Amino acid sequence: MDVVWGRTEEVTRRDGITMVGGLVALGGAAYGTRRWIVSRNNTVCHACFRAVHDHMRTIAISNGRKETFCCPACALTEHQQSGHKVEVLSLTDHDSGKAIVPAQSYIVRGSDVNMCQHHEPTLGQDRQPLATQFDRCSPSIIAFSDMEAAKRFRAAHGGEFLRFAEIAARYR
Repeated sequence: MDVVWGRTEEVTRRDGITMVGGLVALGGAAYGTRRWIVSRNNTVCHACFRAVHDHMRTIAISNGRKETFCCPACALTEHQQSGHKVEVLSLTDHDSGKAIVPAQSYIVRGSDVNMCQHHEPTLGQDRQPLATQFDRCSPSIIAFSDMEAAKRFRAAHGGEFLRFAEIAARYR
């Protein structure tokens, strides 16, 4: 009987180690699959996993790969967050939804419009809203192909008017 119990405990320990190893492998495979799907699906941001809005879509090279970001702010903070070199290839004109070349764009930064902003606050243990310390999509960066459209937007929503090169230099 003692021998049977010893063998059963040994088998149970071995089975437990095998099960834990299998769960770790399964979790890693699930995470890798999710990252692969997200990288192939241009409706979710590469960096923050938020929805990519039609009038904010940003395409950039990050770590040598072409990626889709939810907004210009998220793409530009990618370098600060990951350390990878980031080159923004295209922005989306807020008014038309068409792709525009970053060097030819006009930017309104820090307006009261932020498509990426969470509308429901995170609650603490006391069920009170927590203050946001950092959000990679804030302050908002909204691109325009037309200077007058950007100025009208700024007049209505506030913020700072810049060229893309000026704002990109702040994130390097």
